[in-house]
Amino acid sequence: MEFLTWLEMTDFSTWLRESDWGYPVLLCFHAVGMGVVVGISWMYSARILGYAKSFPLEGFERLFSLAWFGFVINAASGVLLFVGEPRRLAATPAFWIKMVLIVCAGLSLWALEKALHGMDDADALPGAGGAAAREVVVTGAARTAAIASIVFWLAAITAGRIIGYTMPPPPL
Repeated sequence: MEFLTWLEMTDFSTWLRESDWGYPVLLCFHAVGMGVVVGISWMYSARILGYAKSFPLEGFERLFSLAWFGFVINAASGVLLFVGEPRRLAATPAFWIKMVLIVCAGLSLWALEKALHGMDDADALPGAGGAAAREVVVTGAARTAAIASIVFWLAAITAGRIIGYTMPPPPL
């Protein structure tokens, strides 16, 4: 907790809380990054579930590099947003629920990739390359992982929105 108190007292944290532009601009970056990573994840999951069957699954290989870029934007802006209110966020259950749900969403995408391609590519993650050359069979496990991915991302977004309404007052 001492680290969080120190972090909250830094010039950047103070500026972020008191600036007219700092927090809103970071929040915009966070929303754009989320839109990219979640949007592509949902499109991929929807394709696995049977939508847009004419779009080849291999076509997502190029989109995954964009999804990773969105994830980096989201993670970086999320860390910076945390710096603005570290003690309040650490005391907010919805924040920790969101973090767990993001990990679950990532794991469900990993499980989806494993169900589609196996793990011959040294624990490949979506977008890691190499898996596109093999035959893709959409199994029941892949469909389950696709549904889980959609549910976890939706729940993470919901938890993120709830944070602002459930955060405790600023500490003294």
